[in-house]
Amino acid sequence: MTYEDFLRDKMELAEETGFRVSRDELHPCLKPHQKDSIEWALKGGRRAIFAKFGMGKTVMQIEFNRQVLIHEGGGRALFVVPLGVKQEFAHDAVELIGIEAPRYITSMEEAQADGMYITNYERVRDGNIDPKEFVSVTLDEAAVLRSFGSKTYQTFLQKFKGV
Repeated sequence: MTYEDFLRDKMELAEETGFRVSRDELHPCLKPHQKDSIEWALKGGRRAIFAKFGMGKTVMQIEFNRQVLIHEGGGRALFVVPLGVKQEFAHDAVELIGIEAPRYITSMEEAQADGMYITNYERVRDGNIDPKEFVSVTLDEAAVLRSFGSKTYQTFLQKFKGV
């Protein structure tokens, strides 16, 4: 066995749980790097896109959820964000993608119809919103989850198990 074979045996690749889309199906406003990221994330299913400020993460999340809803034939999608950025999602949804802005919710009772919803981390952490009730969930601002010992991080580990 070569050293390369030894290393290859140690690798664990994430299972692909998503679906494929053609680049032509993605919104034309997207830049090539955004289309690449979305294609990869949709194919993988459970993926994290870590992109620097200014790379268009918000529009990528919107298009990701839009494609999942198309693929599923409807359902509900959720954006979990710090409260201060919900206006960016509304702007990008309407102005760039040309769809209705995600509706802000504080409880599951407000999310009865199919469509895109947006809420803040605390609503999910404290149990007002159940991520398992959505066909797609994206988390914005990874910094919120960086502190392994925080209440939010520890709670999200359990809430998103199997999502």
